[in-house]
Amino acid sequence: MIKHRNRLISSIYSASHPASRYAAHFTSVFPEALLDIQSMLRHPRSLARDIPTWRPPSMALPSPPGGDPLTLTLSRHRAGPAARRIVHEFGEQREPAYLITIRITSPEGFKVSSRIAEGWIRAILHGPHNSTVHQLTDEPTPTFCWLIDAHFDPVRSPAALFEYSKNAA
Repeated sequence: MIKHRNRLISSIYSASHPASRYAAHFTSVFPEALLDIQSMLRHPRSLARDIPTWRPPSMALPSPPGGDPLTLTLSRHRAGPAARRIVHEFGEQREPAYLITIRITSPEGFKVSSRIAEGWIRAILHGPHNSTVHQLTDEPTPTFCWLIDAHFDPVRSPAALFEYSKNAA
């Protein structure tokens, strides 16, 4: 479970959390959407570029019953030497290769339920990897970050790494 030091970060790991019910629903009802997200995660287009015209890939998410339409935007940044060092000092043996950032928005401009957004993240990562995710709570819309290795497996990281999200990668 993520132990955080300030209000920027909140953990999304708790078995009794209502988001876990959304995750179970999304996993059983929308498996194709989850496969599409996994494909998008690995696709070269998700890797951030220094080109002004680059935009992160996004996709429309299926809505839960009675829910508003949502859009998921995914970007992948290379983990820099500072992030690698911090993760190594944290005690993780694997080397992070990328920083994954997922933002869930409403195309109609409505506020996005944090429980539904967390449910999608839990469904994407399914299982024990939920504790590797950090939520940036000062963002205007639900935004989640985590590090992955070269095999796209989540890597444990300290919450302090994401306290200043602009410098995380």
